[in-house]
Amino acid sequence: MKKLFELTLFFVFTATLNTAFAQQDWRWDDHGVGFTAPSNLRITTNNANEFVAEGSDLVLSIYVEQDGEVTEETLADALVAAAKEMEYEEITTVDELQIHDFMGYFVEGTRDGVGAFILALLDKKSSTNLVIVIVYTDDASREKAIKIGDSFYAFD
Repeated sequence: MKKLFELTLFFVFTATLNTAFAQQDWRWDDHGVGFTAPSNLRITTNNANEFVAEGSDLVLSIYVEQDGEVTEETLADALVAAAKEMEYEEITTVDELQIHDFMGYFVEGTRDGVGAFILALLDKKSSTNLVIVIVYTDDASREKAIKIGDSFYAFD
């Protein structure tokens, strides 16, 4: 009987743990953008200019720019300037990205002891440009942030 109880408890714990870290497909329909993120995020802003979802250990913010001022040639410089404007104390990584329908760059930095990835993405097929900020609090949420950043795609 004790073994049965322990086995049941193990399965309940495993199911709870899997649910806590479950990923789901998210969409920002206004701009035809999708991504994968933890299912426990809560949308706090969702309008034509901004999408924000928050959890206990990370915050995802997406901003759109469709005026074409930023081009593939100026994207890296614009991203570093934006990170400095956001007053990140330390920028540790700057690198190029190719994610599904997007090309772009990302920087990783810290501000007030909290880490963040800032991505600037250009949709290869449309005039949609995205600036994505993913703020994380620890190593585990940093891994979640990386998975979110790698999952963006255009669906229209």
